[in-house]
Amino acid sequence: MANAKAITLTDEDYGYLQSLTRQRTIQARVVERAKILIYKAQGDTNQTIADRLDVNINTVKLCLNKYKSGGIQEALFDGQRKGRPVEITDDSVSWIINIACQRPADLGYSQELWTLKNLHAHIQNHATEAGFPRLATITKPMVQKILSRNELKPFKIKYYCEKRDPDFEQKMHDVLLVYKQISLQFNENGDIIIPENEPMVHTVSCDEKPGIQAIATTGADLRPTIETGCVYRDAEYKRLGTLSLLAGIDLLTGIAIPVVSETHKSSDFITLLKKLDKMYPEGDIIRIVCDNHSAHKSKETRNYLSTLPEGRFVFVFTPKHGSWLNLIESFFSKMTKQMLRGIRVQSKQELEERIYLYFDEVNKEPVVYHWTYKLDEISLEEAESAGIKSNGDIAS
Repeated sequence: MANAKAITLTDEDYGYLQSLTRQRTIQARVVERAKILIYKAQGDTNQTIADRLDVNINTVKLCLNKYKSGGIQEALFDGQRKGRPVEITDDSVSWIINIACQRPADLGYSQELWTLKNLHAHIQNHATEAGFPRLATITKPMVQKILSRNELKPFKIKYYCEKRDPDFEQKMHDVLLVYKQISLQFNENGDIIIPENEPMVHTVSCDEKPGIQAIATTGADLRPTIETGCVYRDAEYKRLGTLSLLAGIDLLTGIAIPVVSETHKSSDFITLLKKLDKMYPEGDIIRIVCDNHSAHKSKETRNYLSTLPEGRFVFVFTPKHGSWLNLIESFFSKMTKQMLRGIRVQSKQELEERIYLYFDEVNKEPVVYHWTYKLDEISLEEAESAGIKSNGDIAS
């Protein structure tokens, strides 16, 4: 009786053999040998395998003997076969990595990022011409394993802000210095220290959040029930336009000051400055941390500042592509999650009213935002001796 003892294949080897049986362009004898190994791994006898494949039993025995002496590659391919290495070499792995690191659009495809399916297909289709014929039959799990071993994720995007400002480090230092000085305005109990013989300095982090969409539903939402568990909403919607939010947050008290409008101009920024001027006592210093938007330095803004006492407003500008240094970005992120996500309104007026209502709710229990990143790089001595300085070319 023929030997029925099964051979043992790894999941990787089994997947590789299965892929060969589905190849339409590979030699029939290679497919046949792959099936012999698969059937043997499943416990079939040599005679049963020969009958299933309609081959001579000696063909089965020869394939199995080659497998026992040299492994899968020797069992599948004849020894004199050229251009087919025994294993996936370092050079072929490097070629795969090189392909994975390239932009698919640059290789003639429509997509911006690879998918595992498309990357696998490209590797198989171009492996032979690249000099790696073994990769013509590589499996998707093997491609995935190679990427994983090299910590490559060509299917994923992470965003970053490039430092395009030649004075980035200095301007970042200026902003961090402001945050360090703010930390010195609190005592050990977290209470604000009111100076006796010098003006109080109020620091306001300002920024714009343009393009807030007013979106209306075309049908009423279905509120959650015991059966449904969540809000159901008709997928159809209507765009009503957009609004811009210009806001500041007091870094000592957490009080947030909004200006909502349909524009994004100097007049809106001046409206915010007027609110701040009215909000704080005369003689105090209002320090503004903001970006380099043209409205912040426009002629109209300068003309307004010239009507105020000198030193009333002091401006500290974040570097270009350095908006993450502005603490109000954290406030905007919180606002998006708490209030703007999924919002539906019947008009732009309703959207404006609800934004102002949100600020009223926030100011009932204001949260003081504290900056910690790289703050230990600023010494107490520098913060105390630096004074209140502007790093921009705008004057009040």
